[in-house]
Amino acid sequence: MTARGLYSKLLDRSPLRLPLGWPARYAVAVASSALALALTQALRAQLGQRVFIFAYGAVALSGAVGLGPGILATLLCVFGVDYYFLAPTHEIGAAAPTDLFALGIFLFVAILISGMASRLRTARLLAETKQREAEQLARQLEQKATELEEQGFELQQQATEVEQSNEELAASLRATELERDRAEAAEQQLALADAFNRGIVESFGDPMVVHDSEWRFQYVNEAAMKIFRTSKHHLPGSLIGKNLWELYPDIVKHDFGVNMLRAATERAPVNFEAYYPENGEWSELRCYPLSNGGLVTLWKNVTERRQAAESQRYLAEASAILGKSLEYEETLSALARLVIPELADWCRVDMLGDDGFLRVIAVTHTDPEKVKWARKLAEDYPQDVNGENGVANVLRTGVAEMYPEITEEMLATGTSDPEYLALLKTVQFRGVIIAPIISSQSVLGAFTLVSAESRRKYTQKDLDLAVELGRRAGMAVENARVHRAVITAREAAVEAQHEAEEANAAKSQFLAFMSHELRTPLNAIAGYVDLILAGVHGPVSKPQRDALDRVNRSQRVLLGLINNVLNFVKVDAGHVEMRVSDTPAVDIMKEVEPLVAPQLEAKGLRYEFNCENGVAVHADAEKTQQILLNLLSNAIKFTKTGGSVVVDCGQEANMVSFAVRDTGCGIAPDKLNAIFEPFVQLDRTLRSPQEGTGLGLAISRDLALQMNGSLTVESELGKGCTFFLSLPAVPSD
Repeated sequence: MTARGLYSKLLDRSPLRLPLGWPARYAVAVASSALALALTQALRAQLGQRVFIFAYGAVALSGAVGLGPGILATLLCVFGVDYYFLAPTHEIGAAAPTDLFALGIFLFVAILISGMASRLRTARLLAETKQREAEQLARQLEQKATELEEQGFELQQQATEVEQSNEELAASLRATELERDRAEAAEQQLALADAFNRGIVESFGDPMVVHDSEWRFQYVNEAAMKIFRTSKHHLPGSLIGKNLWELYPDIVKHDFGVNMLRAATERAPVNFEAYYPENGEWSELRCYPLSNGGLVTLWKNVTERRQAAESQRYLAEASAILGKSLEYEETLSALARLVIPELADWCRVDMLGDDGFLRVIAVTHTDPEKVKWARKLAEDYPQDVNGENGVANVLRTGVAEMYPEITEEMLATGTSDPEYLALLKTVQFRGVIIAPIISSQSVLGAFTLVSAESRRKYTQKDLDLAVELGRRAGMAVENARVHRAVITAREAAVEAQHEAEEANAAKSQFLAFMSHELRTPLNAIAGYVDLILAGVHGPVSKPQRDALDRVNRSQRVLLGLINNVLNFVKVDAGHVEMRVSDTPAVDIMKEVEPLVAPQLEAKGLRYEFNCENGVAVHADAEKTQQILLNLLSNAIKFTKTGGSVVVDCGQEANMVSFAVRDTGCGIAPDKLNAIFEPFVQLDRTLRSPQEGTGLGLAISRDLALQMNGSLTVESELGKGCTFFLSLPAVPSD
């Protein structure tokens, strides 16, 4: 459609033919601008960045009624679009260069349209005027028509220029849309990068928080949030923007707060471990300062590692303390000092006495004045060993008790004395552990740990450690008491041995004295009997001679008994002199056999001696003969007529053995050891005692031992017995 045709259509509309005053024309500009803005707002989602579409129509319509209304509509649309649709909205002045460029293009085109519309209006008015004057001024109309055609040609050229401007504006709009798409893509990439970074941070297993320079929470990962949800500080649902010190005022002067402030102040990473009494846990913290003045803090729970190391250290030091001294009261006091102040603020050790009452062994605290106060309190209010709970129950059952949280109600339940209750409240109990000090046989006492001003929260690990300390303390006390009993018994044994030695010495002295005193009259008896038998005092009749012979035999028997006593005294006192030499066994027996031959013949016993060739002993020959004579005499004495006595001699390794066997009545098994004791005689016939002092075997065994030999016996009741004399053999070359 040509400009002329468009203009004709505009002229054909009746509203445009009505003459308008300037208020109406400017009202048209305001109304059309408002309508354009309203339509743009309503169709904002469909229009996108093409916010000037309806504004062009408003400018064209306003320009049709006048240049002033067109310019007014242009300005209203510029400010309206800038205020409502261009960022930042609800502010005058576009921030983006593309928006400023779009406004400039619109302003330029709108002014151009307004001018064109104004010229069109002028042309229309002129045309109308010419039309009204056509009849009167035909010639003028023709001339004006020519002018109008020229102006239409110009208008057509201007329309072509407008179309070119529109094409340029559309290209600009397309470029703007492309830039917008790129911006949206960049925003999406930024969002993806942010999500990726958050995913990396959230993948950390350790809790992590970020604070700004004002110690406000900027970021909290899920692992940290789980911990904060279980806090007793009644934290809000979201910590972002909240101040750390307002939420946790108790850590400002704690190791946590001190080291975090140090990292933020010094602008250097800080790693440290700290204990938080509120939950009874150890944490390892790593603090990293940020360039904006903030701080990144990561931590992990190291309670198990610290408790294991703490337990090992305490047990090692406790073992060293408990094994250092056998004075258990001293070691228990040292153990009570060991656990202060890290494991407990207070420690008390009570031990059960022999009277059944508790005795305070130790009370420890870092403040000596508080220790004095606690000891005075223990004296004024002693423990009730018959109570249902606490120390009394631990002593009764041997099972440890733990109270992680001590309340005033629990204190009130444990005592009925208001004054004592008030004193207990001043301690500010947090938790208590009572472990038994237990031995292998019974409960010896109680080991009490108290958490107070440190606010340490006791856990099962602490209870296990206290139980183990109590067990080791019980072992130390038991060992000390056993050691003390051993020392006491040893001292008593030494004293008893000393007394026995004195008594034995007195006995030996008495026996030696009595034997000496008895030998003198016995020797005189023997001398006088010999004189009478020799006829010095006159002839002796046969009956008198028989009587004197009996006296002489009795004197010899009695003298033999006395000699045995003297020999025993010498052997027992170690006064026997040994003359060791190498002597053949056969030679020793040749000296002994003549001495027992009359007795063997008198009782009708069969005698036999068997000896390996070349067997010799390295011993005192005389003492060896004495032992064998005693053994043969006993064998003859306790063997019935018709029996036999056999002596076998042989060498085995570096020892020579004499075996003296008889066929007598034997010895009962429970008497085999007793026969070697001094002054012991056994009724081997079970009918009447045999003569003798009971010293022969005792002397013989002691003599064998002094010659580095031995004397033993084997026997079965009713089947005889065999004595074995073992002596060193002559060393081979």
